[in-house]
Formats: sequence, C-alpha cells, structure tokens
Amino acid sequence: MRSFSASIVAALALASGSALAQPVLVLHSLIGGDLSADGNSAVGLLFDAQVEEYKVYSWQRGVGYTAIAGSGFSAEPIRASNDLSVLATGQLNTANWGNINCFNGYCFIEGDTCTLGDPLPPPSPCQIPYITHRWTSATGWTNLGSLPRTLDPVTNRFFGGTRCDSTVNSVGDVSGNGRYTVGGAWTSGLTRESGGPAYGLCGNLEAFIADAVTGVVSTLPVLPDNAGDSRADSINNDGTVITGYDFGPIESEFGPFDGRRICVWTNGVPTVIDGLSSSASTYPVNGAGTAIAGAPGQAFNTATFGIEDFNLVKWTRQPNDSWTPAALGRPIDFFDGVETKPLAGLLPVAVSDDGATIIGNASFGIFFFDRVSRPFIWRADINGGVPLDLNTYLEQLSPGSPVLQPGVTITGVTGLSADGNSIGVVLNDARSTCTPQDVGLAAGSAGVLYLQSAGITCAAPTIALPPRDNVSIQYTPFGVSLNVFASGTWPMTYTWQREDPANPGQWLELTEACAGFGFGSEWDYEGVAKPQLRIGQNNCGGGRDGRYRAVISNACGTITSLPAQVSFAQGTVINQQPVNGSACANEFGSVFAVAISSSSALSEQWEIASPSSPNNFAQLVEGVNTAPDGRALEIFGSNGQFLNIRPGAQAGSSTYLLRCVFTSPCGNATSDAVTFTVAGPTCTGPQCDDIDFNNNDVFPEDQDVVDFFEVLAGGDCSTFFCNDIDFNNNFVFPEDQDVIDFFNVLAGGTCP
Repeated sequence: MRSFSASIVAALALASGSALAQPVLVLHSLIGGDLSADGNSAVGLLFDAQVEEYKVYSWQRGVGYTAIAGSGFSAEPIRASNDLSVLATGQLNTANWGNINCFNGYCFIEGDTCTLGDPLPPPSPCQIPYITHRWTSATGWTNLGSLPRTLDPVTNRFFGGTRCDSTVNSVGDVSGNGRYTVGGAWTSGLTRESGGPAYGLCGNLEAFIADAVTGVVSTLPVLPDNAGDSRADSINNDGTVITGYDFGPIESEFGPFDGRRICVWTNGVPTVIDGLSSSASTYPVNGAGTAIAGAPGQAFNTATFGIEDFNLVKWTRQPNDSWTPAALGRPIDFFDGVETKPLAGLLPVAVSDDGATIIGNASFGIFFFDRVSRPFIWRADINGGVPLDLNTYLEQLSPGSPVLQPGVTITGVTGLSADGNSIGVVLNDARSTCTPQDVGLAAGSAGVLYLQSAGITCAAPTIALPPRDNVSIQYTPFGVSLNVFASGTWPMTYTWQREDPANPGQWLELTEACAGFGFGSEWDYEGVAKPQLRIGQNNCGGGRDGRYRAVISNACGTITSLPAQVSFAQGTVINQQPVNGSACANEFGSVFAVAISSSSALSEQWEIASPSSPNNFAQLVEGVNTAPDGRALEIFGSNGQFLNIRPGAQAGSSTYLLRCVFTSPCGNATSDAVTFTVAGPTCTGPQCDDIDFNNNDVFPEDQDVVDFFEVLAGGDCSTFFCNDIDFNNNFVFPEDQDVIDFFNVLAGGTCP
C-alpha cells in the first residue's frame, strides 16, 4: 500500500495540473433517494410533520422542488430510472393485492386448539403491509404486486407470494431505462420439510424482477445448491445485468455453512462471483453492465489476491460474460484527532458508467457504538489507484474550498452520476458558538457534490417544506423540533426568528442556549443557525409559545419560510387508564396507568380505598402496607406508572379500589378508580398473560411472536411496553413452559 504522504503529493500534482473549477456542493435535503444519471436532479423523502408521514419530492438544480403526490410510504429508499421518470418504493397495500391484508397464516402446530392447515383468525385490526409501487407522471403510483400467489385446489391453501410482518416485498433498484424493478419478495411453500402444512407467512425471501412492459413479476433463477433465499439489489441500464445474493454453501476454514453468496445474473444466468464470503452488503453494477464493485471478506481476498485485509474489489465483464476481479486496495485507518480508528468495513455504493470511478462508505472503529462513517472515492488517477477518503480528496483538490469548513464533514455518499462527476452526499454540520462545541446541536443535510464545477451556476435557496405548527403535549429533554427543508448552493446560512409577542409583525433573532439537553434543564433554544430548531419544553413551555420562521441565505439569494405556530398544552393528559386486576394471596398482580405533561417534574402516586368508602383514598408506599380490611399488601412501584401488588393471606376474598394521582407544574390529573380483587383460599394460581405481548392492541400478530423471543433472548421490545417473559406468571423464568404456553394461547388455547 502506498504511504499517505505519497498519496497527497500525487493528488496535489493532479489538482495543480488541472484548470477545472473548484468543487461545488448544492444542498437538496432529501433522504433515502436516488440521483439522476446527469447528476442535476434527485428524488427522495422529506418528513412532513403536519401529516406525520414521509412524502416524496423530486428536485432539479436551479429549479427547485416538485411534490409527488401520494401517501402511506414505507420510508424505504426511493429508486429511480436514469432520468427520474420512473420511481419505485414501498407503499401501503391499499389495493389489497393477493387479498393478504388480513391474512394471518395457517395452523401449523400440533394440538387441539386449531386444526392443522386451517386459516388462523385474522388479526384485529388487520395490518396493511407495504408492497412495491411504481410511479410515472402518467400513471401516478400503481401497485406492482408481487410473486404469484396461488390457491392449491387440494388443500385450499395459498402458496407463493406472501407477507412477512409489515412487508410483501422491497425494492432493490430500477433499471436505467425504467423498464425493470428488482428486489426481494416473501414467498411461502405449501408444506414444511416435515411434510406438515406451512405457516403461510414469511417463508423465504426470493429475488424478483418486475417487467413494466409485460406486467409480469417473476423470480430470478438460482443455482442448484441454493438453500432457500435470494435477493436482487442492483440492475444496469437495460436490465441485462443484476447483482444480489444467492443463499447457499460457503466454504470456510471451519467447514461449509450456508450464507449470502454474491451473485450476478448476466442475461438471466446466475453466477456466484464470491463463494467464500457471506456478505450483508450490496454490490453495485454500473449502467453499462460492465463493472461491479464489492468488498468481499478476507477469505476471498486471501484466496484470490493473497491479501489478508479489507479490500475494494472491481469485477470486469469479459466477452464471454464471465467476471474477472481486481484488487483496488483500501482506505487508510482514520485519525479522528484523538485516536486512530481501524477500518471496520467497506460498503461500495456506485460505479460510473465507464467503470473508472467508484464511491462508497467506510466504517472505522473497534466497537460498534464508537464507529465513524467516512466516504471514499476510487479512481486510477487518484492516490495511486488506492481508495481515498473523500473529505481528504476535496481538501487536496481545492484547499480552502467553501465545501469543507471547520465543523462540516461529508459523512456518506448515496449516488453517482453516469460520468462520475456528481456525487450524492450526506453531510454533518457540527459548527456551534457553544463552548465546548459538542453541547450545541449538530444537524445533517444532503445534496450533490460536483467535483468539476465548470458550468454549475449558483442556485438561490428554495424551500420544499416550511416548519410545521406544533402543539407540545409531552416533555422530552430535546424539546420541540421545527424543521425547514431547503435547497441551494453551499454554504447556506439559517437564521431562526420568533415573532415578538409584544409587537406582532416584528421578528426577533434567537440566541443559542448551549444547554446540552440535560433532563429537566431549563433552556430556550438550540440550533438557531441550523435547518432544525429545538425549543425548550420544560416549565410547561416557559412562555415560548408563538410563531417561528427561518431565513435562509447564500451567495445568490435569500428566502424566508412561512411561519409555524408553536404552543404548549397545559395540564396533564392520561393516555392509558388502569384496568381492573386480580391476584391470589401470596402471588403478584399489577395495574398500570400512563400520563404525559409538558414538564419533566411529572410524578405518580398510587392510592387505595375500600369500595365501601370510595372517597377515602390513602397513599400507598413502597414495602408492606395495610389494606382497608387489614390485609397485608406488599407494594412495588407506588410512585411509578406500574404498580405491582403481592397480597398476604387472609380468610375470604377482598376487593379494593386503586387509582393513580399524577402531579405536574402544568396541572394535575387523577386516573379512573379500578378494582383489584384478591381471591379467597380456593384461588387456582397464576394465569397466562394475553397474547398481545407487546401491548400495542394489535393481536394476534407476527410482531408479538418476534417481541416474545426478542425479550426472551434479553433484547428490547419494539413498543417498549412488552410483558415480562414469565408468560404463565408462575414466577419461574425463563423456562420452556413459558414458550409452550405462549404458543398454546396464540393458537387459541387456554393457559394450563
């Protein structure tokens, strides 16, 4: 590998010998999108807080934004043809393709709770999954469907295309000519390997290709030793070359195992180009279908090149449609100003049409939580033909360029124009007037970087979405957020203003608080010079109600956003009332209530009363309490949302009233009073929880099963309100019986 100092000399020599204009960055703020082949347009997503969902926008340099009508988008990336005339992404299956929206699978567990092969009851409510949609200006968004879903006449069960949790299929890419869409689709067989009926949900993920001319969605062929899964990730201009993975046997020093083998479909014929690595990354193909970029594992690098290290690899197509790999090296380890972080991985993103430019993202750091993402660029005439950090390249190419300023870093790349000159980038702006700077608000943005900017004129600021009105009802230490999504030539400045409450029509510039977002801290504003403004919520809004706007400027213009009205709800809102509960003596029972307020000082206090004296409530305390009838009650969580009760033994049964009093500087609230019953000596013991394990009021659903096993393994709950893993409430956990009882109740049975 060439030394870093030698690479600088080489790059400087290249820059000094060029008469090309310095690089130019034009922001567009879009996320999860695609770049046109000419690099002058982009498409992507913006989150509209007014409707609380992502919306699709296209952008053209020097022109601005166009909103693309539609709703129910999945927030997965938008993929596009070369000229952005054809788009594809996930959208809700409102057309109910395959009659699948309420499909909940088939009974596949032996037992007496359902008949094997019978449809399971639909979830309540039904969950509409996301499915690939295709857009043109003439048709709007149309449901692309998925792999064929067929009804077997013998068993009366469906097989083929299906859903898995919230998706039917996902887009990988759109061909440059817009004809083909590729990705991964869920399919299920008719039977399991044991011969019994298949569940009918999830199953295998299979690579699909949808042809807009024929209207057919079909599976890409796989190799004979395929072990079940495949996926298509990237496709060239005319659809003749597709890359993805084919799940199958991989040779390793520890013996063969099944993994994601990198596969290329050339004119429909699959070929594994890396059978020694199991890769989670995608391998982009260029528009011409002549070059593929990838970052295989060390086993491939060692066997192919004798290199025991990370390595960017370029495969070149041969006349006989075979693919020849070449090692291109790797970026050097990254020094962050304090320590040198070792390279941890490479993710190639795009290849120019001539195969001469490759861009991607590298991660650095030993520990996952401490890793740093940095983009890289490769060209044979840069850095001696070794991948180079993109920020370093820009510093060498144009020292003092306004693209890179202290505190501003390009953290990732997202796309590349056909000629390799225009790069889709993500940047982080950590500049701050605070001391130290890291207590200020960092903000991200996105745009297009033009390496050679001849003919790229200054683009004045334009606004896609102004800040939206916001009514704050719940405190967080990060405050109320207002966003303005704008485009324009970098550098751009943002100045947030508040209308003077005493002088309507007069606007006051705001001052950075530099408070660092401590829980319960009192502060006014953070991000006053960023595309996102944070407004402090503590102390019930602290009089910060009012109208706010952003003024955006660059070297060729200024624009002012429409104002947004911000208000802070006073009082405390109970959004989860307690429900009646019960327990046996010496066993646990619980109730819970949840409230929100615009203050960090919200507190809870549980109280108890006798039904015979319903207005005489007394506070409960941690530890042993004496109930109104003299029974001992062991209490846990008297000052929290979740109250756990372990009643002592006593002749006969008892019934109590429980309620929770919420206290806040913004106003107090008291929950409904509910009954808690302690059964008599004949109490039969603990009962199982209901099947809504994640308590999202949607059941039965796949996510309950996913969350149950995630919590069982020590992981997190998707809703943060899952039940504990002691499903049968026998105080023995973890145990196999909890799993058995969970599936028994899931299938409609009772708790033993």
